[in-house]
Amino acid sequence: MTEDSVSVAKRLFEAWEREGFGVVPELMHAEVEYVNPPYAVEPGTRRGYEGFAIAAEAVRAVYPGRRFIPLEFHDAGSRVAVRARVVARGAGSSVEVDTERGYVLEVRDGKLVSLAWFNHPHEALASVGLGG
Repeated sequence: MTEDSVSVAKRLFEAWEREGFGVVPELMHAEVEYVNPPYAVEPGTRRGYEGFAIAAEAVRAVYPGRRFIPLEFHDAGSRVAVRARVVARGAGSSVEVDTERGYVLEVRDGKLVSLAWFNHPHEALASVGLGG
């Protein structure tokens, strides 16, 4: 159900805002995938709660106060493309980053099975067939 996918995506972003970016077991499948794009410093896919937690910790280590502020949710069936504002300050830096990123969340049976991020929101839209 597509409403469920968007609802799960919204609940995840709410949990990350409250508790910080990381594993949310009640909303994630045990074999969840965290997908870095090919141009990432560490490209590839991390799997399971442990892999997701390691990827999230790497993000927190570089940007300890990072916030994800969802701006738009685009329903694509079991996948949801999200345009989000990311506000962060690098560890040990006074420079603030305030930019938009794209995310694709794939949901199955009410749980996140995959999260992929992109430097540009149009990449997320294109990856789910919604243009971009």
